[in-house]
Amino acid sequence: LSCFMQAFLHRMIQRAAAKEDKNVTEETVKMLFSNIEDILAVHKNFLSLVEECLQPEPNAQHEVGTCFLNYKEKFRIYDEYCSNHEKAQKVLLDLNKIRTVRAFLLNCMLLGGRKNTDVPLEGYLVTPIQRICKYPLLLKELLKRTPRKHSDYAALMEALQAMKAVCSNINEAKRQMEKLEFLEEWQSHVEGWEGSNITDTCTEMLRSGLLLKISAGNIQERIFFLFDNLLVYCKKKHRRLKNSKASTDGHRYLFRGRINTEVMEVENVDDGTADYHSSGHTVINGWKIHNTAKNKWFVCMAKTPEEKQEWLEAILKERERRKGLKLGMEQDTWAMISEQGERLYKMMCKQGNLIKDRKRKLTTFPKCFLGSEFVSWLLEIGEIHKSEEGVHLGQALLENGIIHHVTDKHQFKPEHMLYRFRYDDGTYYPRNEMQDVISKGVRLYCRLHSLFTPVIRDKDYHLRTYKSVVMANKFIDWLIAQASIHLWGDCRTREEAMIFGVALCDNGFMHHVLEKSEFKDEPLLFRFYADEEMEGSNMKHRLMKHDLKVVENVIAKSLLIKSNEGTYGFGLEDKNKVPIIKVVEKGSNAEMAGLEVGKKIFAINGDLVFLRPFSEVDCFLKACLNSRKPLRVLVSTKPRETVKIPDSADGLGFQIRGFGPSVVHAVGRGTVAAAAGLHPGQCIIKVNGINVSKETHASVIAHVTACRKYRRPMQQDSIQWVYNSIESAQEDLQKTNTKPSGDDGGDAFDCKVEEVIDKFNTMAIIDGKKDHVSLTVDNVHLEYGVVYEYDSTAGIKCHVLEKMIEPKGFFSLTAKILEALAKSDEHFVQNCNSLNSLNEVIPTELHSKFSVICSEKIEHIYRRISSYKKFSRVLKNRAWPTFKQAKSKISPLHSSDFCPTNCHINVMEVSYPKTSTSLGSAFGVQLDSRKHSSHEKENKNIDQGKLNPMIYVQHTITTMAAPSGQSLGQQEGHGLRYLLKEEDLETQDVFQKLLLKLQAALKEVETCVCQIDDLLSSITYSPKSERKTPEPLIPADSDNEKGERNGKKVCFSVTGDEQEDSGHDTISNRDSYSDCNSNRNSIASFTSICSSQCSSYFHSDEMDSGDELPISVRISHDKQDKLHSCLEHLFGQVDSIVNLLKGPAVMRAFEQTKYFTPGRGLQEFQQEMEPKLNCPKRLRLHIKQDPWNLPSSVRSLAQSIRKFVE
Repeated sequence: LSCFMQAFLHRMIQRAAAKEDKNVTEETVKMLFSNIEDILAVHKNFLSLVEECLQPEPNAQHEVGTCFLNYKEKFRIYDEYCSNHEKAQKVLLDLNKIRTVRAFLLNCMLLGGRKNTDVPLEGYLVTPIQRICKYPLLLKELLKRTPRKHSDYAALMEALQAMKAVCSNINEAKRQMEKLEFLEEWQSHVEGWEGSNITDTCTEMLRSGLLLKISAGNIQERIFFLFDNLLVYCKKKHRRLKNSKASTDGHRYLFRGRINTEVMEVENVDDGTADYHSSGHTVINGWKIHNTAKNKWFVCMAKTPEEKQEWLEAILKERERRKGLKLGMEQDTWAMISEQGERLYKMMCKQGNLIKDRKRKLTTFPKCFLGSEFVSWLLEIGEIHKSEEGVHLGQALLENGIIHHVTDKHQFKPEHMLYRFRYDDGTYYPRNEMQDVISKGVRLYCRLHSLFTPVIRDKDYHLRTYKSVVMANKFIDWLIAQASIHLWGDCRTREEAMIFGVALCDNGFMHHVLEKSEFKDEPLLFRFYADEEMEGSNMKHRLMKHDLKVVENVIAKSLLIKSNEGTYGFGLEDKNKVPIIKVVEKGSNAEMAGLEVGKKIFAINGDLVFLRPFSEVDCFLKACLNSRKPLRVLVSTKPRETVKIPDSADGLGFQIRGFGPSVVHAVGRGTVAAAAGLHPGQCIIKVNGINVSKETHASVIAHVTACRKYRRPMQQDSIQWVYNSIESAQEDLQKTNTKPSGDDGGDAFDCKVEEVIDKFNTMAIIDGKKDHVSLTVDNVHLEYGVVYEYDSTAGIKCHVLEKMIEPKGFFSLTAKILEALAKSDEHFVQNCNSLNSLNEVIPTELHSKFSVICSEKIEHIYRRISSYKKFSRVLKNRAWPTFKQAKSKISPLHSSDFCPTNCHINVMEVSYPKTSTSLGSAFGVQLDSRKHSSHEKENKNIDQGKLNPMIYVQHTITTMAAPSGQSLGQQEGHGLRYLLKEEDLETQDVFQKLLLKLQAALKEVETCVCQIDDLLSSITYSPKSERKTPEPLIPADSDNEKGERNGKKVCFSVTGDEQEDSGHDTISNRDSYSDCNSNRNSIASFTSICSSQCSSYFHSDEMDSGDELPISVRISHDKQDKLHSCLEHLFGQVDSIVNLLKGPAVMRAFEQTKYFTPGRGLQEFQQEMEPKLNCPKRLRLHIKQDPWNLPSSVRSLAQSIRKFVE
């Protein structure tokens, strides 16, 4: 009571007196606490009296009954408090709806030195009533152990009656006492009771009843009793004879066991289930109970479904009431502390002298404060009233991640120690809700189990081997290493990693192998619970807070179904609360996609509909149909199926491709194959019971047609085919379009079986041997997964879907890569052939040797191109297997060598209701809604009025081994780099890159030439167009021997203003070469030169007498800028080509080809190149001397560079 009053009452009185909050007044405080101060005074005096009676040491001869008798009238003081309790509860409920008041009450608790997991205010308010009701029970227990001849016996008897009278006069106390007396009386009827008394842990019985209990292979009838915090089961005691002694002992039940509900997990069991926990017995109206403290399971069965539902609801209600209050307080604590910490941080920053750089032991710590100064400052500003409150507040800030010790070695102390706000060093991270912790744990678990070099491994410790464990300090090292390479950015320091490890342990992801230590930065062994479950190891010490319970094992395939004429072509029914395919329309998109009657639907468009009520599933489908969106359906299937296709005169109606195994390439819509359940993409393993998985394509056809009598095949155009992929459909369409009109494939099956075409739709007449073709097929691209269920810390039911997917397009993508490699080699062959035109640089005596080498090289590459194309064709028609067996023996190159090995997509998806109820605050009210993580996606295609929306958090990891292998004759190296090309790839890559850079630069040069030509041609126009243009430009004809465009020369005349402004580079950012001063200066002087020479040029003899020139020739400022830019870009590209030709790659090329060009080495090459290197210089000089021939000079430069590059 003293702590309660210091923590709450005194602070609320001060707040009411200060009138800081209109919601906290003196009347409110009086209503909440009533006469609690008088009760405390009475109990202090009563305690002194009892202690005085038991002096010097308590022993059996002391008397305490008189103490109660002396205070029986004073205990009447409880009347007022107990009568007011119901009103106090209502007032507190209203106050907790106000966020500021709720934060203030929580702050009172923390400043009082209490943890957020301690008893909240409503718990303190009911404590006095529980105490006064406890006295009769204590006296009754004491009376049982007191001999009748003891001097205190009579006084105790009278005291017991007196305290009962006190409680009976108080309504609330009377109700509490009646509950406790009922529990005590019930326990007295249980024979062999074990453990603490029922009244020590429980306050009321919630439910009881007779159930069947299945455990260790035995079916027993037991009576179960559910209390708050406890589940007890007993055996009903058989009635004895009336005159026997046992009939008078009052025992009705034999104690058989008890489970603390804190460590109890409950799992629903579907009717008809018979598994390990039920010892093979079929369960009806049952559920499982797991005692996680002992790792023991048993199954309970009720008589009726209604009784089962009542039991489950009672268990859920008890758990929600027990957990909601405590965990709601934890979230409210962090929200309040984070807000208060941010407020104090801003105030300290404004103060100026509290947070600053401080030096300690030759080390300077930036932006820190002293613990002692912090407490003194809090007292000074009135935030606290005692130093102890400052210590409590500082510790709360530290525990909630707002501040920390600069070296993370100490808790908060009001001493000369340095602390820092995490805002200043970047280690503060706002907390999300519990789902964020769970998602991080799942992501980490997936990551740790996908490593090539494992972190989790078996470890020997003290003569014992612990499987799948990790040392805490090594785990922290790994987390920090992941942060450094940006793979796991949550933990950048050892302290952050240690906090994360503690969170994983607290939330049921991992634990110390011996359950003897918390997570520390030490060489301690820790283990994931999930690894224990998979290995079936002992978990008797496990404290399972949020255990994942298996709901469904999933083997399914994903189907895409489009709507057609207002329907998807299938119907559902509700069977055992699961959506099942009831009907599939013949020839519909659903049938062609692979939907079959009787299959279970797990998910539609990512929503786990099999966990929803059937009415919501129906609503979901209608919403999708109204939006005209296709369905991505996850439907149950089997890895291998047998399809029996009836023999029909209209043909079988399917096509196959490929071999080893052959694949169903296409299925005809509405054919017997489609009706039998054959679908595109399935792999044919057996035909009529004969294994053909490794047979050739023709052999598979032979097996299919062996029992059939051939006639002329039907027309293929009469069937609407559904293909395995879009690529297959496009390929067949292209073949159909290019097929000669006269070739209809009518006699395709008259040839030998080995020559039979891929498309077959044989017409058959039953010969009496078989009436169907039996195909055993493998389904590919399946999804293997498990759906788990767990209850969050708020009591919200969440689901986790963990699945592994075989990716589609596995082989087709590799086929496209091989086609690209083939094209690359074909381009290389073209380059080799073009070398024959370079006879001038290769001596005549070496021509034959060079031709032989080129021929050998080209022949080798042709063989490789042929292999690439062959492998590509094989992979296009392949669908299985998606894995490659490792072999120590070197084998010839195969198409599978180019495919990734064992490629899988691992998906972990956490889902929970969006509209779930709040966690419940520490004071019994709902919390404010929190913002969800940005990763979370919401299903927006939902009718919100009928369908409960869900939130999904998905994490995906793709795992695969890169293509690898060894080719015959290859002594060094491995992998694709040596499989693809056996020559020196590094050298070839260097030359290839050089060639690409030169071609790109040359293309830019030619573009600049075209732009300059276009620009100059737009300047040169006929005099007739002068009136139509704002700035007249006058052409001048001349018979220049260099042959200008249209036989004309261009002259320029600019005004004085334009001439002065022409030197500015208005588009200097156009290219990186625009900073070249020589280019800019030469170009800038271009127009001024033209201007100065214009008059002399007009009167020179170069003009024909017939040429008519206007008086003034102008070029606009805008076109000047464009011309400047083009020339600048041109010179820049020329410079880049020159730099490439002077680079190390060209030097390396001459070094490797010196045997074929003995008279033309690097020195000769540079001498030959020197005149061409001066092309830009000569062009700049030519502009100054003869600006009228600019177009021809630019084109000449481009042609010279092209020839040189070739």
